[in-house]
Amino acid sequence: MKLKIISVAHHRNGVAGAPFDIVLFSERGRPGSRKLGILFDQEAHCTVLDVAKLTAGDIAFGSNSWRGDVYEPSLRLAVAKRLAILEPPTPINVRELLARRRQVAVIWSIEDVQAVRAELSEEQAWDVLQECRRRHDYEYDFTWTLIELTANELFPKPTNRKE
Repeated sequence: MKLKIISVAHHRNGVAGAPFDIVLFSERGRPGSRKLGILFDQEAHCTVLDVAKLTAGDIAFGSNSWRGDVYEPSLRLAVAKRLAILEPPTPINVRELLARRRQVAVIWSIEDVQAVRAELSEEQAWDVLQECRRRHDYEYDFTWTLIELTANELFPKPTNRKE
């Protein structure tokens, strides 16, 4: 189903009432068919009404009622996309994730590169990390020496010769 999402809003019934989302949308290919979808948290609780009919006072079943089950997947997706934009991503606890999988990892950061070569920018330090990762293997481990050699190769230190 091709819908053009116009607006998404979150509401609740009173101070402690059930939350719900409202989606104002139109159907592509159906001019003038602006609809309002009301979605409660529980699946299969979706109402769709035609805005023009609402404005004219038509709230009758069969006249201004649309199959919510047909619209619900697209409307819930629109709400989810809105939430993804508004809510910051959930932080990932890498150590906890690895522990659940019975794995370990050593993490190097741009700060580590800058500890070796303080004059490198964040972008340059990131380039060094990326190159170290590419070069790393089980014979030549990811070490401070690898960072230093890679940084010096990618970004040679200026020579200080007096002439």
